[in-house]
Amino acid sequence: MSIKKGDLARKLSYKFPELEEDDLEAIVELFFQFIKEELIKGNRIEIRDFGVMYLRRGKGVFFTNPRNNQRYYIREKIRIVFKPGKELKERLNTPLYAAFDLGTQSFRTILGKRYNGKVYFLASWRENVRLGEGLVNHGIITEQAFDRGIQALKKMKKILDKHGVKDFRAVGTAVFRKAKNAEDFIKKAQEETGIKIDVLSPEEEASLTLEGVKFGLREVLNELPQKFIVIDVGGGSTEITYLENGNPLWTKSIEIGAVVLKELFNLRYPLSSKAFRSLKDYIQDHLKALPEIEPDLLVITGGTASILGSLDLKLSCYIFERLHGHRVTKDRLKKIIEKLSSYPVERIARMRGMERGREDIVLPGLTIYLELLNLFKKEELLISEYGILEATLLSLLREYN
Repeated sequence: MSIKKGDLARKLSYKFPELEEDDLEAIVELFFQFIKEELIKGNRIEIRDFGVMYLRRGKGVFFTNPRNNQRYYIREKIRIVFKPGKELKERLNTPLYAAFDLGTQSFRTILGKRYNGKVYFLASWRENVRLGEGLVNHGIITEQAFDRGIQALKKMKKILDKHGVKDFRAVGTAVFRKAKNAEDFIKKAQEETGIKIDVLSPEEEASLTLEGVKFGLREVLNELPQKFIVIDVGGGSTEITYLENGNPLWTKSIEIGAVVLKELFNLRYPLSSKAFRSLKDYIQDHLKALPEIEPDLLVITGGTASILGSLDLKLSCYIFERLHGHRVTKDRLKKIIEKLSSYPVERIARMRGMERGREDIVLPGLTIYLELLNLFKKEELLISEYGILEATLLSLLREYN
């Protein structure tokens, strides 16, 4: 994998948003110019824990062309030699592990490793397979969705094989708990890809999600709030956990999700005011069972949360650093929902920040957020890009370390 100087500057801008991208481009250019000049002078460049660079001069040599017995002289060659440092060598030689989060809407996978007690999440991929399409009406994974899911797993397994990943864990959520033919999918997935799917109970799903969120919140908060709620709006269900002093007091799994609501109401865009009111009424009725509390913070995680952040920030591509820790106010959420409900689905798909394959299910997912804000009397949501996927990898790393 190669990276250009412009790409490096752009990635640095995600880490240092207070700096202008033009300034970062100049810094990167000066950095490489400095290395070039010092190497030309014959100096060694050492970057602590990364490696050493220096020039090596090869002697001029003669060689003979066997066809005509003609001799040629090749002048001395100068080449750059890079010797990786001890830490870089150890990091590169530390085995990679992977985790899968297989949901109603999307299949996700992540690669990572543990080095010197620290966990590194290195790369992730997502496939919008919509495995739960038709589940509301038929109670099964349809033939088309079945095939999409198996093909997505094959594609993801090829990525793991390419990177030499041997140890991984795959977890399945709502769709695998509800579909009558879920066992058939699980069996075929293992036969054709070697991926064994562990189906999580709602409690296990919420527990893993919570572990991932708490891990990620350390990056954006000095300390955890005394009372906060973690919300994961999935395709088939919504998991809600309430914590006090970092400890979960209760978890509720609500049988409403973005895909389920879209199919249950057969949503057609633009939405009429009557259809939208009906959707909200249904969500409110399902949230009535939640205890009446006043948390300090609402934290959202999962694909619906990422799309909300991308729409709010108007991102042209997924940027983890911009999304993790981003806060969305209730007023901003209302404005986004108003746009989604008034646009045809083709227009929604072209909105900046929209992920292809989610344009028809974003609205019901965001409406769940809005009703939860109203229920708990809060004015904003905090996005966590860490969740069940990262926690699944953490659980695997603990097992092998």
